[in-house]
Amino acid sequence: MLSVALSLGAVLVFLLLLVVQRVRTEGAWALWWHDNYLEKLKDFLSGTTRPVRMLRHVQKVAEHGDAQSVLAAVDSYCSNVEWAMNVGDLKGQILDAVVLETRPRYVLELGTYCAYSTVRMGRLLPPGARLISIEMNPDYAQVARKILHHAGLDTQLTLISSDSPSPSCTQGEQPAEGTEQPSAQRRWRLQEALIYTTLHCLQLPLQLFSRNPPNPLGSSLPRDRSSERQQPGKLQTCKVEILVGSTSDLIPQLKKKLDIDTFDFVFIDHWKVSYLKDTKLLEECDLLRPGSVLLADNVICPGAPEYLHYVRTSPRYESQYFPSQLEYLQVEDGMEKSVFLG
Repeated sequence: MLSVALSLGAVLVFLLLLVVQRVRTEGAWALWWHDNYLEKLKDFLSGTTRPVRMLRHVQKVAEHGDAQSVLAAVDSYCSNVEWAMNVGDLKGQILDAVVLETRPRYVLELGTYCAYSTVRMGRLLPPGARLISIEMNPDYAQVARKILHHAGLDTQLTLISSDSPSPSCTQGEQPAEGTEQPSAQRRWRLQEALIYTTLHCLQLPLQLFSRNPPNPLGSSLPRDRSSERQQPGKLQTCKVEILVGSTSDLIPQLKKKLDIDTFDFVFIDHWKVSYLKDTKLLEECDLLRPGSVLLADNVICPGAPEYLHYVRTSPRYESQYFPSQLEYLQVEDGMEKSVFLG
């Protein structure tokens, strides 16, 4: 009997170590674990969402009006408490360096989420610069506005209506409720809680081995003019505008409704399947000028192969790849910088 128990224990330990190793090093496993299980578990147990939990942490520990303190609070939360797909601290250094190198006055961000990357860019832009960020989820946009306010950035939240609905407006929507009887829903929620609680017990070893020391980003990284960065307490603010809606609806309206001519810098970090479509839409709407810089996140994990093929083979772009890691994990990822040639 003892030998059977020991054998069963050895098998369970082996399976646990296998899961830990896969989640630490393989993108699909990492995203499956954090987004499909742990996030749902914490949503269920807390009755809140991950963005709201992140906001509460920022409001509790970050100094009001200090953008660097807000970034540090988010990094600490995502490293030690709950993973989230912000650009993260490692790739954030790449984003900072490209922004400082480009010196943009007009910036477009596709995908606001909780405004981590918005804060990173906003703190580096001069007064008078405009940062337009598009977020499809109105709840995320509200959280982003509050985080930006806590960081001391001048922020406006705008809902721009669309004359014709776009298929992309349905991305990320939850399935309609009411398809099950109440008793069946309750049974499933109890089963779901038991499953997620069991999986949550496996989270501790993952947290113990979740990070490597910061890896060198390589000599290909644009020169980081750190002396030009704003110091805490001396933040000079640009104007940040969050637009709520789908990118396919809003991009064609930017010139007319926001009096935007072209963008100097575009940060792409929303639905990966929309990277290529929205880049071509920016071209069609004449929102890019020769010299405009596009920086795309997560081009390896989850990946945007069609976008990469396009910017690397099109004569309209000159592209450069920056290897890094998926935010707050040891999974391979990277960013693609593409200069529009006209």
